[in-house]
Amino acid sequence: MAPETERPAPMLIGDSPALDFLNSIAAPKGLVIDWLETNTSLLDWFEQSGLCEKSELARLRDEADPAEMAKALQDIHAFRDVFRDFIEEAAGKTNPPVSDQLVREINAILLGGTLTMQIVETAQDRVGDTGAAPTHALRTQIDLRTPRDLLVRVAAACAKLMCEADFSCVRNCEGPTCTMYFLDVSKNRKRRWCSMSICGNRAKAATHRKAKAASS
Repeated sequence: MAPETERPAPMLIGDSPALDFLNSIAAPKGLVIDWLETNTSLLDWFEQSGLCEKSELARLRDEADPAEMAKALQDIHAFRDVFRDFIEEAAGKTNPPVSDQLVREINAILLGGTLTMQIVETAQDRVGDTGAAPTHALRTQIDLRTPRDLLVRVAAACAKLMCEADFSCVRNCEGPTCTMYFLDVSKNRKRRWCSMSICGNRAKAATHRKAKAASS
C-alpha cells in the first residue's frame, strides 16, 4: 500500500461519481493506493471528487468525533466492497439483474440521510449580467451533518448509476491487471483504457515490443 505522503491525486476517470468511488482503491502503477485509507484522505477524496464542497467538509474536519469518523470510514470501505461485487457482475451487460439485498442495503443507507431542496441560479447566470431574465434550477442535496452522511452521499451516487446508466457502457479498463471501471460516454463507445497515459501507453509499448521482436 502506498504511504499517505506518496499518494498522488485520485484518478477521477470513471465519468460517474459512483465509479470514481469504486476506483478509490486501485493500483494504477503496480502499487495499491487507497484514497480512502484515513479520515483525512477520506475527506480529501470527497472534496476532490466533487461529492462534497470544501465548505461542507470544514465542520467535519474541525469538529467530527474521531470514533464517528472511524465508523463512517469502516462502513464506506464495506459498502465499496459490496458495490464492487455488483459492478464486476453487471459491467458490459444490458439490464443486469440487481439483487434485492443490495437494493435493501442502499435503501437503508439512504433512509438515514436528510434531503434538502434549494432553488439556485444556474452557472451561466453567475458569469455575468447579459440582461436576460435569471434562469434557476432546483438542486436536491443530502445534508452533510455527521460523518455517516458521507456514506449517504456516495450511496446516492451509486443508486443513481444503478437506476439510470446503460450498463453495456460500464467497462473495466482493458489493462491486464487494471481494476478501474468507467462509464464509456465517448462518441463511438469504443473507449478501452482508464487513462491513455497509463494503461493505454503500456499497451502501445507492449504492441511495439511484440512487433519489433517479430520482425527481428
